[in-house]
Amino acid sequence: MAIRFSIYYFNEKIGGYLQKVINASPQGVVVSVAILAPSLTVPEDGEADVWFIEYDDRVEGFDLWIEKMQQRVNHPAIFLYLQEASTEVLLKALRLGVQECFVGQISEPDFHKALHRFNKVRKTLHDGEKTQIISLLGCKGGVGVTFLAVNLAQSFLQDRKEPVLLFDLDMQAADVSALLDIQPRYTILDVIENFDRLDPQYLKDIIHSRDSGLDVLPGPQRLEDSEIVQAPQVDKILQYLRSQNLYRWILLDLGDHLDEITLKGLEASDLVLLITVLTIPALRHTRKILQMLHRLEFGEQKLKPVANCFINGIDIAPSEATKFLGQDFLAVLRSDPKVVIQSINEGRPLVETQPSDRLSLKISRLARMLNGEEKADSRKAGIWQGFKRLLWLRGSA
Repeated sequence: MAIRFSIYYFNEKIGGYLQKVINASPQGVVVSVAILAPSLTVPEDGEADVWFIEYDDRVEGFDLWIEKMQQRVNHPAIFLYLQEASTEVLLKALRLGVQECFVGQISEPDFHKALHRFNKVRKTLHDGEKTQIISLLGCKGGVGVTFLAVNLAQSFLQDRKEPVLLFDLDMQAADVSALLDIQPRYTILDVIENFDRLDPQYLKDIIHSRDSGLDVLPGPQRLEDSEIVQAPQVDKILQYLRSQNLYRWILLDLGDHLDEITLKGLEASDLVLLITVLTIPALRHTRKILQMLHRLEFGEQKLKPVANCFINGIDIAPSEATKFLGQDFLAVLRSDPKVVIQSINEGRPLVETQPSDRLSLKISRLARMLNGEEKADSRKAGIWQGFKRLLWLRGSA
């Protein structure tokens, strides 16, 4: 699909250069070109997908003009071009909330990547798919919340190739970084400290992006820093992330503690996965949490228990656990402890390193169920169809 550009410039040579850059791209089409001098007027064209603007911070009122353009309903994306810029000017331009910013010579690969990022955002908006927030909460410690959060996030990314953010809100452990073997330069503390100037570009600079494409917002890396994070701050961040619609899915690792921050995460979520294991102590904790959250008006449609680390012949049978809880499991995940530990120690998601492993396939199927691509009872239906086919074969023999 072509991307339609309107170009706005001060220097005629710059305007011509931007036309050449766009025309050299297989996707780019220039639909209009206009000079901004001597007066700044808000454009009225409704054809463009992108406004490509020459940025000059020396022009009085220019930043305010860009902000007004972004206040228009359904305004096009904004790309800025700077012929040259100091770090201070570049940061000033980025904080205006534009989607892309170019300085000096624009290489063909860089422009292609920018158009690819734009298309990803446009596809999400075009399909009407808004950001979905899924929380993972453990009934107690040691039930594999972070392991499942990491692998489920990677499964979403691999399945649909749409942007996914894994947000570590476990203030006590913050183990997402460890399971992905990353040493984050920035964490949630940087988002809190700079929230007043937060915009999509600045957020992109703070968030850690893995080579696979999975974005990660780590939790505090020092235990004493966890006290800095407060529930109202988390609430504001989650509201901002949802309003920007930058991600198709945001997965929250809430750990296993019920506190004000956890409750803010639960309230912001479209779906809550309550992670448990099939042992008596874990199931007792799970039932207590289910009962408490039901009293807080979290219905069964929003709150789904998931049995993790199931070992047949050792753990309580899923059918018995279901009777005890009074609610069906969304999924029962069988696993080999050796495979799980190996994946954790490697610092890479199991679904990425061993996609054909039984647990990887189960997690991938869970992601498809949450996507709406596969029904929760499809496996039962498949067994029933196979049983009917077996009866038919026997009858026809």
